[in-house]
This record gives sequence, C-alpha cells and structure tokens, in this order.
Amino acid sequence: MYENTTLKGFILLGFSEYPDFQVLLFFSFLIAYSLCILENIFLMVLVCLNSQLHTPMYFFLCNLSFLDICLTTLIQPKFLLTFLNMRSISFHECMGQLYLYIALQSLEYLLLTVMSYDRYVSICNPLHYNLILNNKVCVILSAVTWLISLIDPAPIMRLLTKLPFCKSHEIDHLFCDSVPLLNLSCGSITTVGITILIEVLVLPVPAFSFTLYSYTSIISVILKIQSAKGRLKAFSTCSSHLTVVSMLYLTLTCIYFVPPSSNSSSNNSKTVSLLNIILIPIILIPMLNPVLYSLCNKEVKNAFLKFIKHKRILAN
Repeated sequence: MYENTTLKGFILLGFSEYPDFQVLLFFSFLIAYSLCILENIFLMVLVCLNSQLHTPMYFFLCNLSFLDICLTTLIQPKFLLTFLNMRSISFHECMGQLYLYIALQSLEYLLLTVMSYDRYVSICNPLHYNLILNNKVCVILSAVTWLISLIDPAPIMRLLTKLPFCKSHEIDHLFCDSVPLLNLSCGSITTVGITILIEVLVLPVPAFSFTLYSYTSIISVILKIQSAKGRLKAFSTCSSHLTVVSMLYLTLTCIYFVPPSSNSSSNNSKTVSLLNIILIPIILIPMLNPVLYSLCNKEVKNAFLKFIKHKRILAN
C-alpha cells in the first residue's frame, strides 16, 4: 500500500524508459523551446513597434503569442528537468500546473474563436470593421476570454484536489495532466470524469462551432468574388489562422475522442501522447504561429524589413 501522495508529491517519469536518448531528447526539446520563446517575443515586439500593425488582428495575435509563451513555459522547463533525473514535483505544484494548463488551453480555444470573428467581420462586413472591432471592444473581448479561461478549470480542480492519491506517486506521463492523475487515485473518479467531459462540451465544442460558422461564411463570400486575384488575396488573410485552428482541433479530437488501441504498448501509447499533447499544441503550434502569420502576411513582412533597415541605419 502506497502512502497518500498529497504529502509525498509525485514523480514525473517522462521518457525514463529511453536512457540512451536522454541527451538527444533534452537538447532537441531545449532548442524547440528556445525558438518558440524567441519567435513569439520577436513578433510581439515587432507589432508593438510598428504603428501599421496596431489593428485588432495583431492585437489578438499578440495575445496569442503571449499565451504560447505562457503555455510552453508552463510545461517545457519541468519536462526538460526529467531528462536530468530531476523528476519530483510537489502536490501543490502539480495541481497548479494542471490548473494553468487547463486555463491556457481554454484561452487558446477562445482566442482563436475571437480571431475567427475578426476575420469574419473583416471579410464579410469590411465597411463596418473599424466600428464593430474598435479598441474598446477588442480590450473587452480579450479581458473576457482571459477571465473565462481562469474560471473554467475551477470545477475540475475542486473535485480533483479532494481525491485521495494512494495507488502510486509515479506519474507515467510528461507533466501533470488530468487523466494520468485520475489513474493514480484510489477514490471514485466518476464525478470528475463526467465534469471533464462536460467542460469539453461546454467550451471547445461551441468554440469550434462558432469558428466553423465563421469560416463557412468567409468561404461563401470569397467564392462570390469575381477575380481570382481578389479571391486569393481574401483567402490569404485568413489562411494562417485556419491552419492553426485545424491543427489544434485535430489534436483535440485525437486526445479526447479517439480511443487508444488495446494492442498498443505503454511505450507506444506514450509516444502518441508526446505527439498529441507535447509536440503539436505545446511545441509545434507555438513555434509555427509567428512563422505562419509572418510568411503569409505582407504587412508583417514589410514591418520586419522596416525593422531590419532601421537596425542597419543605427549600426552605421
């Protein structure tokens, strides 16, 4: 019989079953984490310094970049320490990590939904764009999304923190996620499981539905544009956002709605978990967001070139 883990804390196993690849994995994830932070900080600074980018679209993009920095920093440093055999995490630290993870994931769905609304107004109602999405409305939308996301994990955390964890103190996972924690509980997890399912149905599903409606309307308007050049220009303004949204919701589907194969080994299952939970939403998407929004956007490219030119002038 294991002692109550509330007092002992937990051990994050990470990828301890691959001792020969610890150094390679550590530096691979460290480089990815560093690139993610640098890319997002640079995009935020670029938007702040260039007055031409002070529009609703880039305001929400800065929110998304700040979110990506917070999300990857929440998971990655502790995850990297597991490769250095520093795997312990206290009970309160674990619960705090889970709370923030759920909150930041919720915020990402909400921000991407607000950004889809921005693209919807821009393409479907361009004459009233500045009136509908003025500075005050943008700040309110941003504040509401952050507030909802901070409240969203409360029901799950209230139930989860009351569970007894006495099966083991080892979390066979990459960070403190809800499912691995529930597997360690020796109490009834039915209520928590139902609450998690309700949370998924209450926030991501409506967010996805609204985003789907927005892009259905956008595509409908784009198809009515007579010139091919006009259609391409209109689609290019939302292609980056559509790519990120598609990746995020495909990942969500794989995590919550595709049951794991009964024939898969524990190691294979964890590899799939790495792909779904770490690589795509916490590493790949935060790294790709600045690149996609830069390469696919003429305004950002021009701002970047202007920034480089200004630096050269100062250097000379």
